[in-house]
Order: sequence, then C-alpha cells, then structure tokens
Amino acid sequence: MEKGNIMMDHIDANQTLRLFCQAWFEHRDAGAALGYVADDIRFVGTGENEYACGKDEMFQYLLQDIREIPEPFRVDISVVHEQCPEEPVSILSSEFTLKNTVYSWFLRCFCVFCLQDGRWLLSTLHFSEPASTQRNGEHYPKALVLENITKQRQELLNEAFAGGMMGHYREEGSPFYFINQRMLQYLGYLDEKEFVEEIGGCISNCTHPEDRSFVERSIQAQLDSGEEYTVEYRMRKKDGSYIWIHDTGHKTLAEDGRPAITSVCSDITAQRLAQLEVMNIYNNIPGAVFRCRFDPDFSVIDANDGLFDFLGYSREEFAAMGSRMSAVIYPEDLVVMEEKLRAQLEHGNTIQNENRLVCKNGQVKWISIKAQLFAGENGEQYFYCVFVDITDEKNVQERVKELYEEELAYFAELSSEGGLVQGRLNVTQNRLENYTSTEDTAIAEIGDTYDEAVKRLAASAVDIGYGRKIFRDLQREKVLAGYASGKTTYHFEFQRRSSSQGSFWCNTSLRFCLNPESGDIICFFYTFDVTEKMVQEQLLHRIAELDYDIVTEIDIQEDTHRPVSIHCGQKELVPGPSRFQDAIRKIADQCMEQEDREEYLQKLDYQYIKEHLEQKDSYSFIVEMRDRTGVMRVKRFQVFYINKALGRVGMSRTDVTDVARKEQRQKEDLAAALVAAEQANAAKSDFLSRMSHEIRTPMNAIIGMSTIAAQSIGDDEQVEDCISKIGISSRFLLSLINDILDMSRIESGKMLLKNEKIPTEDFLNGINSICYAQAAARGVDYECIVDPVLDDYYMGDAMKLQQVLINILSNAIKFTKEGGKVTLSAALRRKTKNDAVLRFIVNDTGIGISEEFIPHIFEPFSQESTGTTAPYGGSGLGLAISKNIVDMMDGKINVRSIKGIGTEFTVDVKLGITEEEKLRHNKRKSVHNFSHLKTLVVDDDVAVCESAIVTLEEMGIKAEWVDSGRKAVERVSALWAGGRYFDMILIDWKMPEMDGIETARRIRQIVGPDVTIIIMTAYDWICIEHEAKLAGVNLLMSKPMFKSSLISAFTRALGEKEEQERQPEVSDYDFSGKRVLLAEDNMINTEVAVMLLEGKGFVVHTAENGLRAMEMYGKSPDGYYDAILMDIRMPLMDGLTAARNIRHLSNPDAETIPIIAMTANAFDDDIEKSKAAGMDAHLAKPIEPERLFQTLYDFIFGKEA
Repeated sequence: MEKGNIMMDHIDANQTLRLFCQAWFEHRDAGAALGYVADDIRFVGTGENEYACGKDEMFQYLLQDIREIPEPFRVDISVVHEQCPEEPVSILSSEFTLKNTVYSWFLRCFCVFCLQDGRWLLSTLHFSEPASTQRNGEHYPKALVLENITKQRQELLNEAFAGGMMGHYREEGSPFYFINQRMLQYLGYLDEKEFVEEIGGCISNCTHPEDRSFVERSIQAQLDSGEEYTVEYRMRKKDGSYIWIHDTGHKTLAEDGRPAITSVCSDITAQRLAQLEVMNIYNNIPGAVFRCRFDPDFSVIDANDGLFDFLGYSREEFAAMGSRMSAVIYPEDLVVMEEKLRAQLEHGNTIQNENRLVCKNGQVKWISIKAQLFAGENGEQYFYCVFVDITDEKNVQERVKELYEEELAYFAELSSEGGLVQGRLNVTQNRLENYTSTEDTAIAEIGDTYDEAVKRLAASAVDIGYGRKIFRDLQREKVLAGYASGKTTYHFEFQRRSSSQGSFWCNTSLRFCLNPESGDIICFFYTFDVTEKMVQEQLLHRIAELDYDIVTEIDIQEDTHRPVSIHCGQKELVPGPSRFQDAIRKIADQCMEQEDREEYLQKLDYQYIKEHLEQKDSYSFIVEMRDRTGVMRVKRFQVFYINKALGRVGMSRTDVTDVARKEQRQKEDLAAALVAAEQANAAKSDFLSRMSHEIRTPMNAIIGMSTIAAQSIGDDEQVEDCISKIGISSRFLLSLINDILDMSRIESGKMLLKNEKIPTEDFLNGINSICYAQAAARGVDYECIVDPVLDDYYMGDAMKLQQVLINILSNAIKFTKEGGKVTLSAALRRKTKNDAVLRFIVNDTGIGISEEFIPHIFEPFSQESTGTTAPYGGSGLGLAISKNIVDMMDGKINVRSIKGIGTEFTVDVKLGITEEEKLRHNKRKSVHNFSHLKTLVVDDDVAVCESAIVTLEEMGIKAEWVDSGRKAVERVSALWAGGRYFDMILIDWKMPEMDGIETARRIRQIVGPDVTIIIMTAYDWICIEHEAKLAGVNLLMSKPMFKSSLISAFTRALGEKEEQERQPEVSDYDFSGKRVLLAEDNMINTEVAVMLLEGKGFVVHTAENGLRAMEMYGKSPDGYYDAILMDIRMPLMDGLTAARNIRHLSNPDAETIPIIAMTANAFDDDIEKSKAAGMDAHLAKPIEPERLFQTLYDFIFGKEA
C-alpha cells in the first residue's frame, strides 16, 4: 500500500486522467475511479441535468453509468492542451474516443486538477460532444451542442484561477478570439461586446503604441522556438490609462480549426512602479553605487547613474572599455590596490580606501570608497561598492600643507633679515618653540607656555585697556575655536614698554597654521617697530584736526574708505566700516534733509567724481547736516585725487557754520523752520499710521450716526438716538486718544485707572453701537449675550475697559469674512462682598491665529506676517495696550485660536461693587409690578431665550419661549382658541424661515389689537420701522435685553409714564449775573465756550492770549470776575505763566479767584503743572459741558456758601 502511494505521488495530471478513464470505462470500477477525484469534484456531462457536485454524488453517478454500459469501452485519449497557471493547479483539454462492439463515441473533455498531499486529483470535469443534439431520456447522448462549448469553457476558466485570460487568432492584427470576465475587470469593461467594439476587433489595438512592435517580435521569436511565450507590456484600459501586464501564452487551435493563442494575464502595475521607484532612488543616491568582480580589472557588473556621472562616460562608452574599473583607476593607485585590499580583508570582509580616478575629460579626482566582499553560488567573489568625491577635501589638505611651508619659509627669511621680535608657538602643545628678539624687547623665552607668552605680551602694553584686549583676544581656547571657524590672523598695533624703561610703537601680527605632519596648530608671530610711522601719522592727524572735521581716503576701485584724521567730537558723523557708497547713504539718511541729501550723494557718486576731477584738480560743495546733538551745521566738502592711477581720492570736511550763518541768517532760520515742520509732519505721519485702526473705529460710528441723524431730521426719536450714540463714541474716542498718548506711561507704570460708577447697560450699549455698525458694513453677524444676573452698576474705569473690548471686537470683525459671526458674551464669574469678577468672551469665525504667533500677540507693534497684515492693516499696538490695561485691573486676558476656524478671547476683570447704588436701584425696581403679565419670547437663539426668561422672571413676569416664528404662531393660536392669550410677545427680527415681522403680522391677525407685540433686534431698526408698524408691532427695542430696558419698554407699552433715566438728572444750572473771563486763542473754541456759558446766564469776557487776560483781570474792580477759564497753549504768554502772574497781582481776590485750566494738555503731569502754576482745576478738551458747569458751580456757589 505504501509503495502504491509512493507511485501515485509521482504521476502527473495527464497520467491521472488516463488512470481515471481506464477505471471508469475499461475496468468499470466506480470505487477505483473515485480514488482519482477531489472531495469538491464538480462534474458536468453531456445530457440534460447530468451533473454531480461532491464525491458522494460523483460516486452515485459512476455506479448508475456503469450499470447502463452494455459492455466495457476501450479508451483512446489525446491531450490537446495542458496549462499550469499556478503551482497547485493544472488544466487539461483533451479529446478521446470510447469504442466497443456496439458503437464508438467521440468526446471532448475539459478538466482541472489540483495538487493535494502530493497527488493530482480531479476537481472539475466537463464532457462535451461535437455532434448532433441528444435525445430526451438518453443517458449516453449522441451529440453536444457546439455553441455551448465556448460558453462553458469561459465559465470554467473564470472560476478556475485568479487572473485574466484572453485569446486571439494568429493572423494579421491579432483578431479577437475570447476574453474572460477577470480580464474585462482589469481593463474596466462591462462585457465582451463593449471590449470588442472598443478595440475594433483586434487585440493589438489595446497594446500601448510604443510596445506593439516589441511585443509582436518577442512573441514571434519565442513561438518560433517553442509552444509558449512570456512578455510584459502596457495595455490600455477603457478610461484611456494603461496598466502593466505579465502575459503568458501558448499556441492552440480554435474550435473552427484556426491557429490561435490563449494567454493568462496578470496586472503587475504596482510591481513595475515599485521597481521604477527603487531604480530612481538607486540612481539618485549621492555618489556612486556599483557591483564589481574581485578580479585584476575590477570588472563592473552593474552600477547606478552616479558612477557614470562622476566619470563622465556614458554607459555605452564604459561598456566599450570593457566595463573595467582598472581603466579609470589612477595608475599609481592601481599598482598597490590589490595588495591594500587583501591586507584589509584579512580582518574582515569590509574594506575602505582612498584613491584617485581619471575621468573622461582627463581630470583626476579623489574618492573615498567603502566596499563589502560577497561570494556567489558559483564561488565567484564580487564587491558591493559605494564611493563619494573627496577631491575638495584633498585639495584643502594640500593647500594647508603649502601654507605651512610658506609660513616656515617666511619665518626663515625674517630670521635672516633680523626682525625686531619673532617666534613660533605650538598652541596645541601649549609651548613656545622658537623665539628671537633684541635684548631691549624680550618678554619671553623658549620653553614658556603659550598662556605665559600671551600674558607677558599683554602686560607689555602701555595702555592697560588695550593690554586687556590682547589678553582676551589671544586666549588659547578662543584662538583654537577661532581657527576651527576660519580665523587665522590677528593684528595688534600698540605702544609697548621696553626693558630700558622706555617705550615704542609696535605692529604685532600672529598667523595660525596647521602642521600637516603632527596635526598641531602652530602660531607664527612677528613684531616690527613702527614708532616713526606712528609719530608722522600723529603729526599729520594733529595738523588736519586743526582745520578739518575729517580727512578720508577713498578707494574708488574697491568702493572702500579709510579715515585719515577725525576731529574729536565728530566720530558719530564719520561713516563706519562698510562700502563707501553704502556708508554715505546711511550718513545722509541720518543727518541730512532731502535737498542736501540728494546733493551730497550726487557729488560723491564715483562717476561724478571722475568727470569733475578730469576737468580740475579738486572741487568742493556745501551741505547742511545734523551734529550729534541734532543741531544743523553747515559743512564744506573738498574732493581731490591722491593717486589717479590707483583710483585713490581724498575727501576733507570742514565746519563753516559760523561763516555761513553770518552771511545768510534769514535763510538759515527759514531752513530750520522747514526742518522742524518736516520733523513734526514725519512724527504725525508715524503716529497716524500706527494709530489709524484705533482712532477710526469710534470715528466710523460718529460719522455714520451723524449721516443718519442728518437724514432723519424730523424724527426726533431717531435723531436723539443718533446723538446719544455720537456722544458715546465721542467720549470713547477722547478716552482712546488719551490712552494712546499715555502709551509711554503704561510702559513706565504711571498709567492711572479711574474708579467711577459703570452703568452696565449703557456700557454694553456703547460697545454695541460701535460694533453693530462695523459688523453690518462687513456683512458679519454680530451678537451680544448678557448674563441676566449682572448688576446694573459696577465701580471701575469704564472707558479703559470699553477700549479693551472694542479693540478685541474690532479685530474680530475685521478678520472675519462676510457671512461669519462675532459674539460678545458678558457674565458674572465670581462675586464677593466688595468686588466682582466679570468675564467677557469674544468669539469669531474668522481666519484664526497661528500657534507660532499666539505667544507674541500681546507684544507692542507685533502683527502676524502670514498675508493678513496687507489686506487688514493695523498698528500692532491695540492688543498690547489692552493687555496692560487688563493687568492693571487685576485681571487676565487669554486667547485660543485654530487657523482657518476662528478665535476666542477671554477677558476677566475685577470691578468694585457699590452697595448704596445697588440698594437704591433695588428699591426703585420694586415700584413696578408686572406680575400679572404673561409673556412669550420668540427667538431662534436658545441662549437668548433662556437669558430673557431669567430676566423676566426676576421682574416677576411669567414667561415661556419658542425657537421659531412658526411655533410662536401655533402657540398663540392654540392659547387663543382656549380663550387665553399672552399679554406681551417679544419677537426677534431675523429668524430663519419666518422672520419677526411676518410672525408679528400673523399673530396680530389672530389676537387683534389686545396683545402688545415688541420686535427685538441687534441691528438699526430704522429700515424696518415702517413695515413693522404696518404689521402691528407696538414697539421696537435693542438687543441685548437688560432689565431696565425691558421695564422701560413694558411701561411704555402699558401706557404708564416712561421710567426716568438711571443717570442723575442734569441740574438746571443758573449763573445769571456771574462774570467769567475766558482766555482762548482759538476762535472756534472761543465761540463754542461763549455759547455754552451764555446759555447758562454767564457774562463772558474774552482774551486772545495770556498777556491780554492778565491785563484785563488786573484792571478789573475787586470781585468783578467770578472765575477765569484759561487755555494753556497761547501766543505771547501761555496760560501757566498768566496764572502764575495773576496770583501775584495786587487785586484783593488775586489769590482766591478760581482759575480753571481748559486745555488739550491732558497728561497727569500737565495737571500737576497747572496746579503748580496756581490753577484750581483742570478740564481736558474736548470739554464736557456738564463737567464744566458742575466745576464752575462748585467753585462759585461753594465759595459763596
């Protein structure tokens, strides 16, 4: 049995088929035949419903078939085609004849074998009969349907193995034979018909045009010598792209007897791309990578492009040379190459070497090569090699050696000539190796360390400071580090002591070189006596100094300059070390006005110098320039040739200010005035360019509200609202200007915060009035959400806090694109007995801030340079000021941002609480009783609805909310049907689907006139007011909703007296019979002040300057004037001087009369100066009328009391 199994293990698929047919038809043994089939056998016979699936069904079929066979058949089998697409699969197509004494039967068989446990077993068996159709009920058919053969074979092939199959006839153009479904999927076709139409019936048409001739030649050549072929090429898909396929095919005969080819195709696109990528990496590795044999010629087997690029040969040229590295190795290196390699291989299979190669152009290059030795299967040895070009390194080494030899030669030459001092220091070894000097100049001896020699050299300097410089510069570690970075030369020129108690000027040079043999750093030093030269230079310098500011030597050819003599005090106006033309431009920009700058640069231009010195020996010109103190001085420049052939020019500069000013005093005065004006203009331009953003924000609101007010004349309510907003923005603008001017005091810690009452509603409305307009102009949605638990009043600096929030909000709006959203939320974070921490959060959906810039966002003048500054602008000061203000408020400011998503600023500030104000406000609130009102809030923003409900409940009102107009209409309708209704309905204007006006219109149609409908909006309602009234709206009110605004709105809606303003009533001041002296030089300011004062009953006398005011007061009777209003900046005599003089006049009330400063000088130190001059109060312009009247009232009537 074991022997039988062994024999079975060695039979192939062809033999297995023969043994299976013999057991079935000749021996009529079903059990034996069953031993050649697999468990999952699939059998198809020639009759109807003649098939078997699995070994059991196959066994039953064999038993039935054998019972029906009248006598055994003799089997004659002929294999038509055999193919093994994969290792464990074999496909056979065969023809065989069954004969007995009754009849003969010709059949075709298609079968698939699989290799299991070393044996070939039948997994698919398909019989067909190329004859007439069989009769019904006949087990052995007489014929098979010819047209089913192709279809059955196609289905079997599709299921037999992975990969695509197709066939073509061996005729011109390769006409289409067949294709399986997998191949159609490869090429992106749905069916065979579509594919055939696309290729025009010829398989060759789907081959890449560049590959067709190669494919045809390759297939033909392989089939000429055998039955099969293998080729790889590109095939076009339906979408026009190409895939790489591996095509294995063989000869065959089609059913109609035509010669054909059937092939199996695999998609190898990914493999080919990977191969190309590997080859690309291989060919782009820096240096050369190659494989060569270990033979006398080091024959190259294969190499990357780097080898041929390095040598300059093409692959073909190198192949023509025999692909021998020995042909390009430098002859002297080749002689010892093999010996050196074998010596290294005694210690391992890796070698390293440096040698020269001769390139195609004759150039000799050095390489550093590393290789590893391998042995092939046949025992042949070869190297894998990598080398890089080290030619430059070798050249540097050679140059170092040359320099060292040159330095040695120079040292020897000086020794023979008898130089003053010279020697050689080994810096690496820290010792003096050679030293030669005269007895009077000796400071060291051989054997000293480097450190000792340097210390003594430094100590020999007469100038102690210069000696310290020598010692610092020549520190051993420092010079070694300097040599490593390329510094090899040091020069010192100084006055040095001698042994005879005298001194001399010396020029000492130190040059550092590498000893190529030892690798040590060597210092050669030389000292020369230059005393005579220095004395002559000092003499010339002193002579030049008496007549000139500076004398300079200019090298036109090199564009360099060297000061020969500089007058003391003029060093700041001397060009520093640089290119001469660059240096004079810098001096011109720093020290000269435009006209002088242009003349100065023109007349020192090299072309101008050459042209004018060709005509005469020298030329001169005069310009004005500032000295180091900023004073304009007149300078005379003279230009002349020192050496024309060398291109050396001399330039002297002389100060002729006194002479020029004596001759042209009036002209100089005008020039000075012009300079001052230009400086002031430059300062103004700089200020405006940086502060434009902060100033334009409230100005935009002022201008916009002014325009609206002008267009709304006759609508008192609208005009009043505009004027109110103008007032708010104006006050903010004034505060902003003060803060901008106080930037320096912020940095020095001198900024002071006010502690005054902050009305929460007015505070936030002031912010909203500015930001709503900005947001609307940019098409940005702006929303303000307020925590209903906020108190009505807090204590702090409202203007500065408002400045912080408006700055952040303005930036958020500016950096948010149209359609985006900006939200301001105000909430109470923490509250104690004496103070509260309020948190303001500003969210936007703008462009965001990068993570890299966030740490710098609060630095002065910092702006993110990612393209945002160009379209958006800005001074870069706003956030820096905001950060300082928040810090001073004992708060903190944080920012979070995601680039392209948006930004969130969080501002926490600590504000004070006034218990008296809170008690007074609470008492006032209790007067109103709205508990009987039932209210509905309609808003698509749930947060707004919830906040409004909390506020209404605090007022004692029962309220509910819905989030859409449709729901509101449904809720009102349902309530009305039950005989109930809402007393008040608050509706948001802008809602999706159904807006507030349409919602109001539909509700009004349901409830009639009995219900009060109020439209809430965050926008200016002027454009919808008329439409709203037509829709039945009773009132319009602004968001966010405060308790006070809701009380006012409900009171108005119910017909009650409108609640009084929360601000104290403005007193009706009456100053009838009082006289005031007004000193003001500006006519408009005078007119405004006179109108305001006379409007309150004052008799006003005016003076155009301080001197006139002093005269008028001095000549007035006792007690004639009740107060003096004094501007500070006035002609002839300023306000401070006038006040000081008035206090010293003989008038009886000179020391007590109220003098009030009324000026644009708003700094704290200006206030102190006013008080020091004897003034009683200080009012900053623009003057707030209420504050002016209150101040006058306090001084005049307080004095009388």
